[in-house]
Amino acid sequence: MLRKKQLVICRIEFLQDTIVLEPAGFRQILLEAVDYGLMVLGEIVRRAIYERIEKDHGLKRTEITEQLEAFHKALGSVLGVSAKTVEKLIAKNLYQRLGLNFTPRPEWTLIEYVDHAKTTSEPIQVRE
Repeated sequence: MLRKKQLVICRIEFLQDTIVLEPAGFRQILLEAVDYGLMVLGEIVRRAIYERIEKDHGLKRTEITEQLEAFHKALGSVLGVSAKTVEKLIAKNLYQRLGLNFTPRPEWTLIEYVDHAKTTSEPIQVRE
């Protein structure tokens, strides 16, 4: 379900009951999904992860969506094998925010999920 906050942040065009998000809108939704996925660990841990990624990898929170591969590697270095679980949580939340069906794929990383979400042929349905 799209929230009013998202409608203000990104420009949306309505075309036959579907929503077309501009790249800035998609990036904002992705960043919110990343925040959500890391929040499962708690606010303090989430902040610590962001700080560690910025300190050790030079990647700021606001740059994550533009440097997704670097974020994937940084998250793996911070969380180890647990990063895969967190990435799935992020991907699942991203799909939910976009109104897409999420199918877990064991071999996919966050990068593949995001690429799929960007190029999927499934329309993003307007929720009323």
